[in-house]
Amino acid sequence: MIFAPVLQDVAARMAGVPPGQCADPVRQAYRLRDAVALVRPDWVVTHHHPGAEADRVRAAGNETDLIDIVLAAGPPVGDYVELTRVLTALYPGRAVAASLTGPVGMAEALTRGPGEVVADVLDCGDLLAELITQYVAAGATRVVVWEPETLGLPAEAVTEAHTPLVRKLRTLGVPGVLCGGADISGTGYTAHALPGRGVGAALLAPDSFTEEGASANFEAWLREWFGRSEIGSPTAQETVLLSDGPLAAESSMRMLRAAGQRVK
Repeated sequence: MIFAPVLQDVAARMAGVPPGQCADPVRQAYRLRDAVALVRPDWVVTHHHPGAEADRVRAAGNETDLIDIVLAAGPPVGDYVELTRVLTALYPGRAVAASLTGPVGMAEALTRGPGEVVADVLDCGDLLAELITQYVAAGATRVVVWEPETLGLPAEAVTEAHTPLVRKLRTLGVPGVLCGGADISGTGYTAHALPGRGVGAALLAPDSFTEEGASANFEAWLREWFGRSEIGSPTAQETVLLSDGPLAAESSMRMLRAAGQRVK
């Protein structure tokens, strides 16, 4: 089992700053370093920020056509690309997994908040495929794509929107895990993680390592998860256990340390 939790909020707590507080990429990488040392994940997941790509589009202004925007050319997305570069330098022997929003999630995020933008999911897919290129150029060896439910969008349109991302991953030779979007199928990702289940991957609840959210017999629960084999993988690759967003900042250090001491 490959363990790949999102540690940004745990890292913030360990650094004594509020979760979600922005930091420059170097500072954020060094915050993550303490959490990584405690939990010892197999993949270092860069971040989880479902609105990042939409924020970058809004910052580009209305005068720029969506399809002409380079997501990695400005914050906050550009900062995450640089964060990937720094983490790759810090962990040369470990997989660094870049994180991005899927085309459905990006299109939805653009309709929320100030400056509503109506975007075609197909255009979003094209932009995100180019972003994958930037993340891999920065050193990412894995990519995690986060999607919500597709809210009644035609399955064919959703699959078509993901096709550029999957094609790019295959061209670059980088495994990609789709997280969420239970009604999405047949997109071609290496694995598809859903809460407690999936194909080649699964998602843990963010509060899994808190005193309130953990199993009454935490050690047995932990052994059971890391010993699971029923998360069927369509390939020979090991199954991946991610967290469904950032692990809670109030996660127990004892439980996180136990996860870090798991038998690999």
